[in-house]
Amino acid sequence: MTYLQLMGLANGYADSKVLLVANELGVFTAIGTGGHRVETLATSCGTTHEGMRLLLHALAGLGLLRLKTGRYWNTPLSLRFLDGHSPQAITNLLWLLNHHWSDWTSMTRAIRRGRPGWAQATKTAEFRRRFALAMQERSHVLAPPTIASFRLPRQAVRVLDLGGGAGSYSIALARRHPRLQGLVVDQSVAVARRLIRQQGLTDRLCVEQGDLFTHPLPTGFDVALLANVLHDFHEKENIRLLRRVQKALRPGGKIFIVEYFLNPAGTRPAEAAIFSLLMYAFTDTGRCYAWKDVEGWLETAGFSRCRRHRVTGSIGTLEAVNR
Repeated sequence: MTYLQLMGLANGYADSKVLLVANELGVFTAIGTGGHRVETLATSCGTTHEGMRLLLHALAGLGLLRLKTGRYWNTPLSLRFLDGHSPQAITNLLWLLNHHWSDWTSMTRAIRRGRPGWAQATKTAEFRRRFALAMQERSHVLAPPTIASFRLPRQAVRVLDLGGGAGSYSIALARRHPRLQGLVVDQSVAVARRLIRQQGLTDRLCVEQGDLFTHPLPTGFDVALLANVLHDFHEKENIRLLRRVQKALRPGGKIFIVEYFLNPAGTRPAEAAIFSLLMYAFTDTGRCYAWKDVEGWLETAGFSRCRRHRVTGSIGTLEAVNR
């Protein structure tokens, strides 16, 4: 790493915060497909004229807006992902990343004194609703290649999506495999119900609200999915979850785990190691784990024939067969 790269790393939060603040204020949505002057945007977003002008200049400098004859316009990228009216908007995902700002700013204290645990805000219905929407927006890019990597058992029909959140992966599975019937279980299910209804899949996907560790689960599933769940918990909790899944699957059924997977040293990929640190400040017990850690848990829980697949540089899937 060079000195310039080091300084870019140290100051990277400033660029990030410009984007997150603009999203919080609704700047990109206020601009929409038209071009607007500072005065109009300051009024619609509830800001001062000077503050809005400086923010717009910073956004233009980052290439997120275009300035032309005194008016500010969204770029094609901003229209696609940052305008709240776009079907591919990630405004809730950026809201979540802005929420994590408090986790990062209190990180020094957490490392010195220990985990702060789940914040009270995370237990509210509104937080869980927006969190589910954020995960749905994240799946725009991730779900299709992830689902494409799955090798389902022959004649698979029944799917259990434990901790399924907005139901994004179940929806993607159902659209790819017309035979599948699925059950999504999560502590917050309002968003999943709405999305499943919008996709016209209510006859194939059902939703149940409940705790992942205690909610009664049917048996005889062909496929089980744990997507972005294990990083919320510690080793013993995860083994407990995997044993619940093993009992819900038929012999020969498969489990698919989607996660940030680390190397044995816990240092690479860097994105996963950084996310693991964030989980230290955001959850009671969670962090990211190495492939071999999860494979060991699967063996303990009654699974065999593990298969790894890398989806992105940091995210992968791990599949195993119920013995």
